[in-house]
Amino acid sequence: MTFAWWHAIVALLPMAPTFWSIWDIWNHDFITFQKKMAWLVFVILIPVIGGIVYIFFGRKQARPRDSL
Repeated sequence: MTFAWWHAIVALLPMAPTFWSIWDIWNHDFITFQKKMAWLVFVILIPVIGGIVYIFFGRKQARPRDSL
């Protein structure tokens, strides 16, 4: 069996919500630093499901980072 380019896409597609959630958590502020770290740990420890849960419930708690 040979490796095709679409195998990589199929393997990485379920991880997309996790990668996006980590990026979103890192670039937004939360009410407390502990909440931010709790979401980050949750998304990292429970990869696919954690990312999906953050998208539906955690984004409401995040606010844009104050720019200078």
